[in-house]
Amino acid sequence: MLLKQMLERPTTSSNLVVYDPFQAFDRETLVKEVVGLANAQIDGPRNILFGVNPGAMNGNAVVGIPEDAIGELKRAHRLVSALVEPVLELAFIFDRINGKLVGALEIDGCDFGPYFLAQDLTDELRRGACWIREDRDLRAIERSALLNGHAPALEEPTPELAPEDVSLSLGFNDDADCDFVEVEVPDTSDPPFAEDGGASSDTKRLTQAIKDTVSTVTTQMLRLAKPGSSPSQEPVDTEDAGKQIAEAARQHYFFEERAVKLDLCIRNNGDVSVRDIALELGMPRIPGLDIADRIYTSPFDKRSEAEIRKRRYADVEQRRDAVFVRTTIDLLPANKTQPVLGTALRMAVGRKALGRKVAMQYVLRAADGRRLKDGRLKIRLGQNPKGTSADGAAATHYRGLDDD
Repeated sequence: MLLKQMLERPTTSSNLVVYDPFQAFDRETLVKEVVGLANAQIDGPRNILFGVNPGAMNGNAVVGIPEDAIGELKRAHRLVSALVEPVLELAFIFDRINGKLVGALEIDGCDFGPYFLAQDLTDELRRGACWIREDRDLRAIERSALLNGHAPALEEPTPELAPEDVSLSLGFNDDADCDFVEVEVPDTSDPPFAEDGGASSDTKRLTQAIKDTVSTVTTQMLRLAKPGSSPSQEPVDTEDAGKQIAEAARQHYFFEERAVKLDLCIRNNGDVSVRDIALELGMPRIPGLDIADRIYTSPFDKRSEAEIRKRRYADVEQRRDAVFVRTTIDLLPANKTQPVLGTALRMAVGRKALGRKVAMQYVLRAADGRRLKDGRLKIRLGQNPKGTSADGAAATHYRGLDDD
């Protein structure tokens, strides 16, 4: 598969894993993903994509990888080749898209499994360890469970199409009939990326506090890592490392600790279960409001990439005038209400958005593309600041939602 074809809709599945370019490269995670994809019950080659935002749609958010990362990826390639048995056919593919370097690790020849670690790598990754990828989930599995007749890939079941008279309801939290909700904004300091102007004084103080803390912690870490060093030596230059950690901490603060978290639910009012319902939600871009395109973790978070991906954050596409949120409901049983999002949508709210009412249009589609339901949900972003008037609901028409 060509790299440009992979970018048409990069989502994590049993044959394509999009490696988050905003996280540090982790060889242990790469080893698990290669083994898991090799054991996946599908036909044909599988790929791990590097340099693309996993929340991107249609290749609009190509991040790219640095030139020196090619050498690191090739070394990881050799490591995996030596660790995994039986032998896999591994190859790296590189290309430039919109002037940015993108790569993919192709895994082929997966007909002789089960695949497992042939030697120890770390305390966690021991000889005999085995994983399998099933759509978005990567899980550990006993090798013996795959040894009993590991056959070439099983055919994936054909999705059950929604009947013509399917009846669905979409709402907030756990109430599928709730189409309006007023949320509490936990912090009114302005996120600088959600404003037209510069950062507020609150944001500047926060950013400086983060930088000071990061500089101190990074300096101590680098001193201890240097042979023969001691805390009394002159401080080393930590500017580059500190900038990266400070930016990660700032994003985590606004999009995780102080964000508005929005949950949705869906109800199947009919007597027939429905599979693979696609939801597309569109909302206008307004000053003071920004939607996270992924889960932003603390720079000191010890969780692995696989653990974070299991939380299943929706695909978020940022456009100049609108934001689109997309996700798929794998199975919706008859006469049942269930959550739509694996992880609540994160919204950073600044002063300019306080008290605003935002209208969000949505479309629910069947697996064959038929429009099952459309409608509008509304949300009020906290209370109006004193001395200001409430704005009307921000609304617009979304070409992406209206196209059939």
